[in-house]
Amino acid sequence: MKLSKLKLVAVLFILLTTRSIKLAHADQESQFLIDYDIEYNIQEAGDTNVVQTATITNLKNDVIPTTYTFATKQLEIYDVEAETNNKSSQVRTEDKNGETLISVTISNYAIGEGRQNEIKLSYKTKNIATKTGKIWNIYVPKIQIPDTTTKYDVKLLIPISFGSKIYLSPTPVIEKKEGSNNTFYFTKEIFKTNGISAAFGEYQPLNFKLKYQLKNSSILPLLKEIALPSDIISMQSVSYKSINPKPFRIKLDKDGNVIATYITPPLKELRIEVMGTAKLFGKQINPDFGRSFSEIPKDLANKYTKEQKYWEVNSPYVQKLSQQLKDENLNVIKNAQKIYQFITQNLTYDFNASEQGLVERKGAEAALTQKGSWTCMEFTDLFIATARAMGIPAREVNGYAFTSEESNKPVSINLKGGDLLHAWAEFYDPYYGWIQVDPTWGTTSGIDYFTKLDTNHFSFVVKGLSSEYPFPAGAYRFSDNEKLIESALSQSIVEDDFKPKIEVKKILNLNVIRTLKGYSKVKVTNIGDVFVYKLNDKTLPIKSSTTIYIRRNQKEINFEDINGNKYSQGLESL
Repeated sequence: MKLSKLKLVAVLFILLTTRSIKLAHADQESQFLIDYDIEYNIQEAGDTNVVQTATITNLKNDVIPTTYTFATKQLEIYDVEAETNNKSSQVRTEDKNGETLISVTISNYAIGEGRQNEIKLSYKTKNIATKTGKIWNIYVPKIQIPDTTTKYDVKLLIPISFGSKIYLSPTPVIEKKEGSNNTFYFTKEIFKTNGISAAFGEYQPLNFKLKYQLKNSSILPLLKEIALPSDIISMQSVSYKSINPKPFRIKLDKDGNVIATYITPPLKELRIEVMGTAKLFGKQINPDFGRSFSEIPKDLANKYTKEQKYWEVNSPYVQKLSQQLKDENLNVIKNAQKIYQFITQNLTYDFNASEQGLVERKGAEAALTQKGSWTCMEFTDLFIATARAMGIPAREVNGYAFTSEESNKPVSINLKGGDLLHAWAEFYDPYYGWIQVDPTWGTTSGIDYFTKLDTNHFSFVVKGLSSEYPFPAGAYRFSDNEKLIESALSQSIVEDDFKPKIEVKKILNLNVIRTLKGYSKVKVTNIGDVFVYKLNDKTLPIKSSTTIYIRRNQKEINFEDINGNKYSQGLESL
């Protein structure tokens, strides 16, 4: 009879914001069959009670397990206990070569082919659930499950007090409320490709202070533009507390960016400070709901599938890749997902990029044809170029990414002065509209950043008509040493700051035809801190005014915020 030490290796690599677990069984796969039941029970304070039950079936009469070893890397665990066959077992913990080894001695083992030994290992950790601002982020590590494992069931319990589900990936087989928890069940088929990532709460609030530096070297006054963070439907809402000095005008460009124009005096430097708050929302999609290529609006296809610098749509290499990946039988989202998967499986990230100062942007073709490691810019460029080559409208997003784990959620656009930004992509689907994806973090973390984007991405600009303009906040500078970007997650904000407010005044109507038809002319001024939308089909920027016609007996003016919430202003005083 052979006594065998059965080793279960679970190595958790915390790559930027994700963890991946590798299960290996040395030479034991032909000697044992192991099935798993794992329960992650997250507590109100955020710590997680984990119970890992392994049922080991002997496949031979003369081989039995004597030791069960669980190895973790970069995962802090405590209060470790173990049972074998319902009896308390000795547990030995050892730190070795950066790993924590937990060994369970199997003393009362069952002998004989077909007999089973059950090991129950329990421990606690604070690494599964973390609270960022007002959002609870959940990351359960990815598992590489051996082929001999027929069952790998995962149960995830999350307190109802954490708030509403923003996103959860992958989709569980069962989702239900049990007592004070929301409970989610996953199987081997669901769990084997990705770990679990989820976010709970309503939205992520943040505060920001952005500085812009403009310099006019001309002897004449010049108009210069800066881009401010803008509203994005279902993704972010922005409230501007102050813009100092006040711009000459504020408008939306064709990509939806907020552009503020300043008159810069000759031979002068101008310093601008913008302060505000924002709400970041999560958005999860179901690829099955994607629509066909024929449903993409022609105007969007014409604007956002063209070649640009860094997006070499007409490159034979990009064309070849798009032709290899495109499947006419699949919808837009599933074709875009094939691009995302190709990039996350084939590109390597350059983790030294942020330390190299200003990194030269190489573009899509270089990332596809040259060996080496790349930054978020090339990951994004390759996604956009390939999507456009397929006929999918695609754009670039630059912004601020909140990350505490540079090893798995890196940022690599170094703007000097200590300011670091991130780049990601978005593509258009006729059902969902614009969908943001992050192939860089998908690569470095192993987490799904295709079907959902977390609430840690704060967009500064969207680039679609040009691959280079507008510049994001932090890029407008004449000082190399000054930090221009300050942004911090917040626990609370004033909800009233995000409600649109207008002031209406009646003015002289010189349009005789309108007057005869019973219309009055009014001046509407945006006196709030957010943009006003659908005001007689107009968008009204902050601190701006417009004129509209209303019927003489009209009682109110209707308008909306970025997410379609409806508001009205009474006209009784006119």
